[in-house]
Amino acid sequence: MSCRSYFDDGTKLHDYEHNGKFSISKFYKALREPIAQVRWKRLLCNNKASPRSLFITWLAVLGRLATKSRLAQWNMISDTTCVLCNDAEEDIQHLFFNCPFSTDIWMKCLNLLGIGRRPMAFLDEISTAAIKCRKKNNKNQLYGMLFAEAIYNIWIQRNHPVFEGNHKLPDQTMDLILFNVACRIPDSMKVQLCR
Repeated sequence: MSCRSYFDDGTKLHDYEHNGKFSISKFYKALREPIAQVRWKRLLCNNKASPRSLFITWLAVLGRLATKSRLAQWNMISDTTCVLCNDAEEDIQHLFFNCPFSTDIWMKCLNLLGIGRRPMAFLDEISTAAIKCRKKNNKNQLYGMLFAEAIYNIWIQRNHPVFEGNHKLPDQTMDLILFNVACRIPDSMKVQLCR
């Protein structure tokens, strides 16, 4: 009934014609509310990282991971100190990539790709990764995969002290990241992981 005004006088229907014929798709797009486009969709859609890594990366990008600061907002815990560095409040921005533990891991990933810079703020890293994932070359595909696997493995190492009492060292975590990436790429790309 809310679309009745489009059909009452019949003149508005001509706005939705394509090559002289009524286009249902044009009409449907006009009826729908505008959809907000996210700039980071290629980071997740065309990424060959493991599904669990992509899921955790998606939650991190949306800010939905249950970090200590988020749990404190729900009054579930009172101590919000990062379990990896015991130095700052654990939120998404700190955990990825302000914490010395995660900074070390992401710097190793960047160095592996021949990128000699320090990690940026998490939102800037997401933007950079999203831009790189739009390109199809091997180095950019590896960048996206390493980003997702790094997010996942940092999150797993963050959970180990909470549930098991300890976590792996950054070098051991980096080995896990490289193994997960190497298992999902063709042999021609594995050469770039062996720097």
